[in-house]
Amino acid sequence: MILTQNAPLTEQQQAAISLLSNAVVERPFPVSVFYKWFSELELSLKSETEEKYRHYVNTLSERIETCDGILDQVDETLHLFNELQLQHQAVATKTKSLHDACDRLLMEKQRLIEFAEALRSKLNYFDELENVATNFYSPNMRVGNGHFLPLLKRLDECISYVERNPQYAESSVYLVKFRQLQSRALGMIRSHVLSVLKNASSQVIASCLVFKTHCSYDMNLNLTHIK
Repeated sequence: MILTQNAPLTEQQQAAISLLSNAVVERPFPVSVFYKWFSELELSLKSETEEKYRHYVNTLSERIETCDGILDQVDETLHLFNELQLQHQAVATKTKSLHDACDRLLMEKQRLIEFAEALRSKLNYFDELENVATNFYSPNMRVGNGHFLPLLKRLDECISYVERNPQYAESSVYLVKFRQLQSRALGMIRSHVLSVLKNASSQVIASCLVFKTHCSYDMNLNLTHIK
């Protein structure tokens, strides 16, 4: 009954039992000797079987330890991968934030450029003061000069713009200076007109004198012929 609880016998063990059975048949053993021998045989078989399974257990234990080590490495790798993924997400978030900030800066830059251009177009009227003043105060500037009328027109535009925008800083000061230049330009025109009229009068008077001289000469000549 004890034997049936163990693992199946090997061929060598079965051969030993067969020889033992034959020996018992040929020469019977005392019962006590038989039980002793049988107990020793059972222990021997049990020891061999346990040794074989112990070897299996040890092998399986080693394999389990190896698998546990591999699983630990896999877990560590997954942990590192998760950390790397989190870092990647953080970098992606920072990159997107930087990209959005760059877009906002570009939009702000474009807005400032447009604002500067609009401001420059408005300030051009104020900047014209120096240019117009330099030309009008130039000793070479005359009413008959080809640049005089365009400068006078530009001066009128500047005066109109400053008058329409009194909210700008120092607009009243610029308006006074522009009007001074306008007065100077009108004075130059008045002087030019007077000069032209004076020259025309001189030419008319000279022509009249010449005509009068010719008339007197002709009259004297006629009187001489009459005498």
